[in-house]
Amino acid sequence: MKKTYLNFFVVLLASLFLFLSCDESDNGPKGDFDNGVLVINEGNFNAGDGSVSFFDPSTKTTTEDIFGLVNDGLALGDVVQSMTVVGDEAYIVVNNDNKVEVVNVNTFEALHTIIDVKLPRYFATASGKGYLTEWVNFGEPGRVSVVNLTTHEITKTITTDLGAENMLVVGDKIFVSNNFTNTISVINTSTDEVVNTIEVADSPGEFVLDAQNKLWVICGGAYQANNGALVQIDLTKEEVIKTITFNRNLPTVLATDASKNFLYYYTGKSVYRMATSATLAPLEPLLTENSAIGFYGLDIDERNGIIYVGDAKGFAGDGAVFRYKLDGSFVDSFKAGRGPNGFVFN
Repeated sequence: MKKTYLNFFVVLLASLFLFLSCDESDNGPKGDFDNGVLVINEGNFNAGDGSVSFFDPSTKTTTEDIFGLVNDGLALGDVVQSMTVVGDEAYIVVNNDNKVEVVNVNTFEALHTIIDVKLPRYFATASGKGYLTEWVNFGEPGRVSVVNLTTHEITKTITTDLGAENMLVVGDKIFVSNNFTNTISVINTSTDEVVNTIEVADSPGEFVLDAQNKLWVICGGAYQANNGALVQIDLTKEEVIKTITFNRNLPTVLATDASKNFLYYYTGKSVYRMATSATLAPLEPLLTENSAIGFYGLDIDERNGIIYVGDAKGFAGDGAVFRYKLDGSFVDSFKAGRGPNGFVFN
């Protein structure tokens, strides 16, 4: 009997150890950068000094150039435009170096490099495939390249319009803003063909969805025309239902909070908030940062309602990031790389 009890105890301990080991593997840290904010630093044009910084909100510490830190000093490249996370992989789009670096988002170990692209801008996924916007060349129609997410090879290119820029996936459709025009291309992900073109205001950029499942796009306006706009689109009919015009040009960066009832954008060193039910642009900003030189990136961590705004500091040196609550009250600020233009909340 003693031997039977001993064997049972040994098996119980082994099972408990296995359970704890599995639990630690499943729920423990996946890497040094698996719980924080990744800051995309564009870098100076032709300088090759684009980077990604990691900010830990719990300790308020920043680690600079984590790609170079992990990959033996390898430079990320010239004009780091954007980054999109797909599972445990991050697709970092490097515009002027004509490539996309694929890394493990938790460790930032380099995994693959996608080449044979021309002035790439943004990456998205739909229907188990990757989609990459490319300007291609100034004066030529832009395109969206279809990427195999397993082999990281380009399987098809879809011609859109001049300056293919931001994307938003809604169901089996991808909406693509053509930044050098006044059009949005609609791609069906089943056929990977353009199935519709929507006319909006000049220079469309970033998209968001509101609480009524309506699509909003921010339009910068024609060069020096002071005709920026926020445009709302009905997704069922794929047509414009509301246009709110401005008497100035706008940066083509747009965000929303967890409620999806407000739009956030910036001009100069002020951030504005507009209700999606509004018919006129707000006259007063939500906040103004007097210590900033000029905002260059904006996003909101919907998990805690913190606004992140990047200040490029005129690209004269390292930038800064300012954080605020949704009511516009200041939280803190931290140092970033050169030209912070976007954020990924990992």
